[in-house]
Amino acid sequence: MNTMLRIDTSLPGVSRFYPALSVFIGITFALCITTSADAANIAVHDDLARKVELKAPAQRIVALAPFLTELAFSAGAGDRLVGVSAYSDYPEAAKRLPQVATAVTLAIEPLLALKPDLVLAWRDTIRQEDIARLEAFGVAVFVAQARSLEDVPRLLGRIGELTARDVSKVARDYRARIGSLRLAHANLPRVAVFLEIWHRPLTTIAGAHWMNEALEVCGARNVFLDLANVAPVVSWEEVFAREPRVIVGAGSAGDSGEFFSQWSDRAALAAVREKRLVYLDPDTIQRPTLRLAQGVAQLCAGLDRVR
Repeated sequence: MNTMLRIDTSLPGVSRFYPALSVFIGITFALCITTSADAANIAVHDDLARKVELKAPAQRIVALAPFLTELAFSAGAGDRLVGVSAYSDYPEAAKRLPQVATAVTLAIEPLLALKPDLVLAWRDTIRQEDIARLEAFGVAVFVAQARSLEDVPRLLGRIGELTARDVSKVARDYRARIGSLRLAHANLPRVAVFLEIWHRPLTTIAGAHWMNEALEVCGARNVFLDLANVAPVVSWEEVFAREPRVIVGAGSAGDSGEFFSQWSDRAALAAVREKRLVYLDPDTIQRPTLRLAQGVAQLCAGLDRVR
């Protein structure tokens, strides 16, 4: 827009100060334009330490992991999702969205056909070449990583910034619930737990991970916390050698009945013989979303019953 400022130099005193006044007004006008433009821009850093910029809040979003789909809905931006990845099944509305990715593949052309202005990607599955290709078409890509319970409200906050949604209340409620559970179990003796996420082969979670942190919140410790890989396969001999007091199943069976049945022939383990088994809904503990607070509460309640 070409805007000309006219000043009546015939007014008393204006002619003497006109040059300085012109410069001042010109600078002020330019600053106003710059400030307005900057205010329209959104800039955040993702979990690859990349600066992600948008000229305006995202209106068309593709989420490339089920937990990112769920976080977008939790941020109040579910109506802006135009595409998701496979297994994006919560909330119910997510099931009706076009799927353009799996855990190992990304359909670039169908994704671009959805004309997104923002892609939410998972660091564990997105490839650098796919990021570069999407950005070459003018699509902003935010790459997220989750390893801790605190990553849930943190990532929710980033999505809130990118969509101009206020997530402060839901983030605060999540933190309060986790904090309350942590405080309630802070002085309890640590319980040794085998955390099973798959039965054949026998698989657990090791190292820094929100599921191991959830155990810590509830006054427990994974007996395989020290292993190197995130999801190591372990042998029955190792399980017997570490003699867990409680066995927790999270995703290793379709329901509690199947979980108990899978362990019924392992009565040589005291945890099985004395029925110290806890089954969890995998979607509430395996996905870093707001439902983690519910999953941690169920875990604490289960451990309290058999402690």
